[in-house]
Amino acid sequence: MAVIGLIHGLGGTAATMAPLADALAAAGHEVHTVTLPGHGTDPEDLVGVGWSDWLAAVPHAAVLIGQSMGATLALTVAAVNHHVQLVVAINPPVADEDALEGLEWRRSRGHDWIDGPDLADGEVGYTRFPITAVIEMVEGVHALDLDAVTTPVLLVRGELDDSVDPMSLDVIAENLGGPVVRLTLPGSGHVATFGPDIPQLTAAILELL
Repeated sequence: MAVIGLIHGLGGTAATMAPLADALAAAGHEVHTVTLPGHGTDPEDLVGVGWSDWLAAVPHAAVLIGQSMGATLALTVAAVNHHVQLVVAINPPVADEDALEGLEWRRSRGHDWIDGPDLADGEVGYTRFPITAVIEMVEGVHALDLDAVTTPVLLVRGELDDSVDPMSLDVIAENLGGPVVRLTLPGSGHVATFGPDIPQLTAAILELL
């Protein structure tokens, strides 16, 4: 039995990870989901909340599974804590200087809010964010030292993901410091935990465990 922590992305909640958490629990593992600070209530509650708050909320577990920003949080923990034995990174974002500069430019022009992507069918979460929270996320992605992640990583891409460029996962795979296994989920979008490929994703995780 493994102790598994599951971390949602920006705007999501613990429920975002529930379909995968339930499948892993049914296989006999101890699972812990978390709703990150500033999430699960109202988007205004993200004002003043940042990367260090989210990082501190990551469950202490041997296996970390993250969706989008949650994947970057999982990788960040694995880079400094050797107790992590496996990371499953689902549609992780990649560092983008242009994106950060664009956000800073918008903030300097008085833009306080930014629209988020549409929610997956059945998902509950935020569809708009304080621009400060988005900047915190992007800066967190930039700060991640991929080469310091020597833990095995299952790098997962939803083939229908329209939020993260598929080439981004190539960059991440090439720069990770440990072994990488790659998995493409043909019927899943960005929030792959709400896609139809949960059995395939679960099987891949169980095989590595």
